[in-house]
Amino acid sequence: MSASLKNQQGFSLPEVMLAMVLMVMIVTALSGFQRTLMNSLASRNQYQQLWRHGWQQTQLRAISPPANWQVNRLQTSQAGCVSISVTLVSPGGREG
Repeated sequence: MSASLKNQQGFSLPEVMLAMVLMVMIVTALSGFQRTLMNSLASRNQYQQLWRHGWQQTQLRAISPPANWQVNRLQTSQAGCVSISVTLVSPGGREG
């Protein structure tokens, strides 16, 4: 073996394999975390839409709900007081 090959330094095969395993574990964990964040964001967005459309339905002149939303609106008047009760169901099945 020549002297130049003996003096070369670098990572050994076990070190490279360990680094690859760690990298795969980290990327897998980060992708799971990102998926959880995206699901949480979508759920939060739908919850905000539910409250926004619910508030719109409680007004005296209700705005028609978006497509695929189910609305149950009950309005009563007694002694000059108006009571409006609204139940909404979003396309994703969230109810409020």
